Amino acid sequence: MGDHNCNTPPATTTSDDHSWSPDEEITTDEIEAAFDRCPHCGTYIVRCNGSHSCIPAEYQPHSDESERRRRIEANPFPDDDPVLILDQPTSRAYAYHEPNNEDKPLCSTRTDNSFVTLARADAHDQLQAPCQRCERIRQNREADQ
Repeated sequence: MGDHNCNTPPATTTSDDHSWSPDEEITTDEIEAAFDRCPHCGTYIVRCNGSHSCIPAEYQPHSDESERRRRIEANPFPDDDPVLILDQPTSRAYAYHEPNNEDKPLCSTRTDNSFVTLARADAHDQLQAPCQRCERIRQNREADQ
């Protein structure tokens, strides 16, 4: 699993030559200057954005009930910690999120919906399992401290 630190990018130059066209081929050198390839998972990432973390092979975005129960039982964090769940009466979401210091999910969620704060134990009672990305982010942060 890898979170990637940034090095200072090479200095960019400006040019008054506006003859470039989107139809021009991008050279290998230009690709290498703009992107890195994750040594862990092989994903191409924008150099120096620091936002990539590898998704493990066992990641399952939609888990079945037995897998959710296994993840709930394996969760290492305290039951009284606050977590975030989607604020929807008929949610198909199976995972709760770890909050950051602004009460937003640690991971980048793909929703504009609002979240409700619950104790982790209450989320577990609703068979909400931990978001695997949030869990990795929190574990990595705590390991770095």
